[in-house]
Amino acid sequence: RYFAVERGVFQSQLTLISGLICLALGVFLLLRSDIVVSILPIVFGLFVIFDAIGRVQNALDLRRCGYDSWKGFLLLPVLSVVLGIILIFNVALSAVTLPIFLGFWLMLRAFGAIGLGSDMGAMQIAGSGWTIFSGILLLLCSLWILFQPLVFGTTAVIVWVGISLLFAGVAACSLSLQLHRAHRCLGDR
Repeated sequence: RYFAVERGVFQSQLTLISGLICLALGVFLLLRSDIVVSILPIVFGLFVIFDAIGRVQNALDLRRCGYDSWKGFLLLPVLSVVLGIILIFNVALSAVTLPIFLGFWLMLRAFGAIGLGSDMGAMQIAGSGWTIFSGILLLLCSLWILFQPLVFGTTAVIVWVGISLLFAGVAACSLSLQLHRAHRCLGDR
């Protein structure tokens, strides 16, 4: 029933898939950092674009359900697509500036998670605090990457990128579960 498609339902399957891919990429980065340096900008760019597709779906579902600020949730994926295209088509620049791109992308995801968690808390959906908490952890990781992108060096950036992707995966999975709970909660009203 989790993946059932019904009219007016928060469809969170792409958010869940995005979270699982984040978790897998984070584990892969931590385990195979030796081969990741050369392919990371392209893989990350493709992932950012895929993630944006899921975010567009969530924003459109929020609009269909009458959520007032769905346009704000639509702006974040548009910025993510621009970021993904830059990463894919400018690999030389991407390799140097990837930590900065990553920091901003993670910050966008963090703000989205914190905002949606707050809105779900206002709707009294149980467990919305975990979405806010994971968004705050993601925000802290993004700020750390942004404040010292070159100090850590390539290996440290890969480790922090891996850890940040793990947090992003947990945040996306938590958000997906919260969307599922919101569907059940709104279905009861």
